[in-house]
Amino acid sequence: MAITSTPFAEDPDTVARLRALGYVSGTDSIKTAYTDEDDPKRLVDVDAAIHRGIDLFERGLAADAIEVYRQILTRRPGMAVAARHLAFLYWRQGELQQAILTLRNALASGVTASGVPSQLGVYLAETGSAASALPLLQAAVQRDPTDLDALNALGIAYGHLGDRSRALDAFRTILQRDPSDAMAYQNIAAIEVQRGDLRAARGALERAVAIDPRAARAYTGLGVIALREGRRADAIESWKRAVDLDPSDYDALFNLASELVNAGQLAAARPYVERFVRSAPAAQYARDIRRFQALLAAR
Repeated sequence: MAITSTPFAEDPDTVARLRALGYVSGTDSIKTAYTDEDDPKRLVDVDAAIHRGIDLFERGLAADAIEVYRQILTRRPGMAVAARHLAFLYWRQGELQQAILTLRNALASGVTASGVPSQLGVYLAETGSAASALPLLQAAVQRDPTDLDALNALGIAYGHLGDRSRALDAFRTILQRDPSDAMAYQNIAAIEVQRGDLRAARGALERAVAIDPRAARAYTGLGVIALREGRRADAIESWKRAVDLDPSDYDALFNLASELVNAGQLAAARPYVERFVRSAPAAQYARDIRRFQALLAAR
């Protein structure tokens, strides 16, 4: 069974994705930090459950991890770390509104941990509700001006609202306080792409990978820029690096598979096409999955 060589780039949805350069935040991974209210010394069994959820996630058993965190929150609705992990897992599974609801419920339960409003603000901004996120994040930054996650989330919200000046101010303020913050450079790159300055965007992403060579999303962005500059081979190499570092970067995986097909490298494209069909969340990528399934079925 062969993959056809029908190019993807003419499709408007595909062009939009290939041109897109998304923001990154501290919500892009599971963290193990506890707040004072979640002191694991007082909650030994809950601490064990938290780490069991992390282990399940790392073994690719996201549905089982979700159930673990749901059970924890049934017992302790105000446990911030469990709420953040559960919301993160829902988000990664493509259950975006469930992720948002989990964090809203945590706040309603009296959670005061600073990371919760930051995570909720990012999720609201990424789902088209940046205006709703703004007051939440402004309040978080006002409460604690040293909270760089909240400031980063505020910059993301400004970016989604088209307020590039305030977004850049937020990201640059982060770098003034922590010059080694690779996320801030990646988000500056996203703004520079919106402004049409690919050179500045590329420079920011190169700084990001110099700081953190494992910053998968930075390589995804470098691939997007390379393709827009007509450097398909460089784009493909950047996306290969991205998916090697983070197999769940489905935009990079989609771009890589698509451009290998467009380049006529059908044998090389096939494993990436199959991986996308097998693992990309249907809630977010249903149409792309169907198109790749059609490619795999073509003879």
